[in-house]
Amino acid sequence: MKLNRKFSLMTLTGVLTLVQLTNVALAESAMFPAEVRLQTKFTGSKKCLDIVNDGANNQLNMADCDNFSGQLWSIKPAGQGAYRLQTQFTGSNKCLDIVNDGANNQLNMANCGNFSGQLWSITGKQGSYRLQTEFTGKNKCLDIVNDGTNNQLNMTDCGNFTGQMWKIF
Repeated sequence: MKLNRKFSLMTLTGVLTLVQLTNVALAESAMFPAEVRLQTKFTGSKKCLDIVNDGANNQLNMADCDNFSGQLWSIKPAGQGAYRLQTQFTGSNKCLDIVNDGANNQLNMANCGNFSGQLWSITGKQGSYRLQTEFTGKNKCLDIVNDGTNNQLNMTDCGNFTGQMWKIF
């Protein structure tokens, strides 16, 4: 009889944990539509995060918004509140990543894997989000280089900058 109670309690605990994990996964996946575009307050509603179509197809930039598959992003739950970002253009095998080169501020599309540079946190509220990675930490945010062309991206110190305020729609 004790064995049955113990087993029942363990089974119930396991079921509750599974329900909790399922609810978290459902909440995370429901947060964003299947395909989205990303813009910043700095570059405005005419520029979208895009993939440079150069054969390598691994570089990013801000480009004029249009009906391009490189501007259609999927934000997929990766567990523990993290997300992977992928585009329709590069497919489900490529993820937005940080180049591990010592400076660790450049981005590219790389083969998806269990890499902290591909685990993005998306914080804020609808209309204004910050994008950060596990690899660069909470003090670095995805930003637009303010160089006059304003189409290059990098990871910079987080601050109250419109290039770090992302609209996801």
